[in-house]
Amino acid sequence: MFFGGHVRAVDDLVFLKEAGFNFGEVVLKDKEAREYWRDTDTGTFIEPDFWLIAHGPHEGDPNSLTNLLQNYGPSLRETIDSAALLGTSFLTVHLWMDSRYVSAPQIVEKRALLKEMFYYAAEKQIVLSLENLSESASDLEFALEQIPEGSITLDVGHGQLLTEKNRSFEIISRLGSRIHHVHAHDNVGGSGVKDDLHLPIGDGIVDFKGIIRALLLSGYDNTITLELKPHELLLSRKRLEEIFKNIRNDMGS
Repeated sequence: MFFGGHVRAVDDLVFLKEAGFNFGEVVLKDKEAREYWRDTDTGTFIEPDFWLIAHGPHEGDPNSLTNLLQNYGPSLRETIDSAALLGTSFLTVHLWMDSRYVSAPQIVEKRALLKEMFYYAAEKQIVLSLENLSESASDLEFALEQIPEGSITLDVGHGQLLTEKNRSFEIISRLGSRIHHVHAHDNVGGSGVKDDLHLPIGDGIVDFKGIIRALLLSGYDNTITLELKPHELLLSRKRLEEIFKNIRNDMGS
């Protein structure tokens, strides 16, 4: 398993490399961030044992077609261009597809945009990966129905929100082969963005032992970004590594 952290500036890259992380996930949250990384030489940081992936901007109003087509769509295209300049081959994006809260016509438009951006990214040798927010496995299946090779970034913290049981379990069960990346952080459940606390691993109620066991049983052995503050990364990585070690010992592997 490979561990990384968020990168918002060069100092974050320096910290992650010195702390022995495997990769950095560059947060391309807006035009200012894209311009910052466009003018920053990241080539000196990329080595065989340390690489970069990227994270796209937030969507904005999830039920506004105008926002989708005039703001988020163009922003997403620019983000793909920026990711290519960074030298990364993987980009996680947001498109809220929860059928409980987003209208059916809007979801159809989002699915069309996702397909268009997926193939635009592929032309630049970038894998575009859809991150779950509060969606069910069925929502994600519909979102990717027209993209057979489409991938998912499983956010286990988001899976704890707007639900009684963490949705990570059903996503792994039904879409495990599509999971190409994982975001890890903790919370105490809740009903909205305000409850997406991004607590250190073990400081909330997310069932990391159960989720990690499910991931391993599905065959997942790839990248995990700890979406936490820099001073929280080392302890949280240690806690996750211990969980992985204990589960693998129990599984006899």
